[in-house]
Amino acid sequence: MEFKFDVSDIFPCSIVEINPSLIPPGFAGDRRGLTNVVAKVAEVVNAMGDASAAAQGLSNPITTAERLRKADQTVYLLLDREAKGGKGVVTGMLKTGKKSLYVFDRDGQHHHVSPPCVLDFYVHESRQRTGLGKQLFEHMLKKESVEPAKLAIDRPSEKLLSFMTKHYGLEAPMRQMNNYVVFDGFFPEVGSADVNGDTPENGTKQAANGLQTYTGPLGRYGAPRPPCSMGQIIHNQSSIQSTETAGPQIASQ
Repeated sequence: MEFKFDVSDIFPCSIVEINPSLIPPGFAGDRRGLTNVVAKVAEVVNAMGDASAAAQGLSNPITTAERLRKADQTVYLLLDREAKGGKGVVTGMLKTGKKSLYVFDRDGQHHHVSPPCVLDFYVHESRQRTGLGKQLFEHMLKKESVEPAKLAIDRPSEKLLSFMTKHYGLEAPMRQMNNYVVFDGFFPEVGSADVNGDTPENGTKQAANGLQTYTGPLGRYGAPRPPCSMGQIIHNQSSIQSTETAGPQIASQ
């Protein structure tokens, strides 16, 4: 995506992280210069958010500068700094942030989790299927020190689900009632201890990605219970099979 100003003058490298301050990495200048550059960063974020929404068929964008200012989230921008005679263009965007979620595993067990989430993912139509989406996603994984299976994805499109399968071998997504999707590997293994190697007295286990598994009390109150019907319904495991509907859309490569 092209802009009237020189993108390469604002962003010092091919992938940059923009936080709620909207100040680009490496900025050095006076107050007037700061106001000018923040306005340009906001224009880029808004334009990429609008393009992502259009690709998803949404009436309102998921990503805006105003929303970013009010949330503890990060927008990763991918650039081609050599395009337009060195003025540069923005070719992709990926937004992440932690969310407090309740999710079900395949056994119907519910978990309270605050994992890193993929909230918006877009690669410009002219640059799709060129490996740029993988480049941007890999950068995010490295910066946030997270494995692909430990991510929760908000409203993924079939394109993004195919992307996760192709590049990371993640299949059979578990769709949640809150429109997030998680994969096998997101939940701790059965019988695993928390990060300290202990199981608290209240039966809650804390995993490294912020996930809490409610295992229940011991004794007669800990007797086996029937599987959670809600969890079965969510993962299409009930005796009455329903046709799986397409998930909400999110733009991706």
